Amino acid sequence: MTEELQSLLERIRKEGVERAEAEAASIVAAADDRARRTLAEAQAAADDLRRAGEAEAEARRQRGETALEQAGRDFLLTLQQRIEAVLRESLRDTLAAALTPETVADMLVRLADAYAAHDMNESRVDMLLSPEDREGLAGIVMEQYRDLVEQGLVLRADERLDKGFKVSFADDDLYHDFSLEALAEALAPVLKPPLGEIVERAAQERD
Repeated sequence: MTEELQSLLERIRKEGVERAEAEAASIVAAADDRARRTLAEAQAAADDLRRAGEAEAEARRQRGETALEQAGRDFLLTLQQRIEAVLRESLRDTLAAALTPETVADMLVRLADAYAAHDMNESRVDMLLSPEDREGLAGIVMEQYRDLVEQGLVLRADERLDKGFKVSFADDDLYHDFSLEALAEALAPVLKPPLGEIVERAAQERD
């Protein structure tokens, strides 16, 4: 009886130990599994953060490059516009200096000759000039080109004109604008192609 009790107690103890060891192993395995999952999740989160950080850094870099390129284009465009304005003003000054009464008289004679060559010399010719140029041109015309006056040339002063002249042939509804503003506007486009090429080369060299 004592041996049987002893054997029963031994079996109970052994089974308890085995059960405890199994439970401990299960707990350890579960802990390991949770640790692995936690580590994997942490690693995935770290990877997501890294990728997000890299994407944001790349986006910022691209935005920076775009902003820099736009600033460069804006600068070159502003520079081109300023240079063009300077050239336009220089062109106006050059034209104003060139449109002397003698030059205007010569232009008028050439225009009248071309007009007469087409058998249109019966019209009254009205010529608008600045008050200053009218005074200077009147003497030249009366002295050298009296026949133009006899053909119907009329010189009129126009306060709105600075330099140059406007001429109309009344009977034939022809009108020509040789004012400083019109001549400058007509010649200004000539400045743009070479100026554009210079700016384009500057942009390419900057890149």
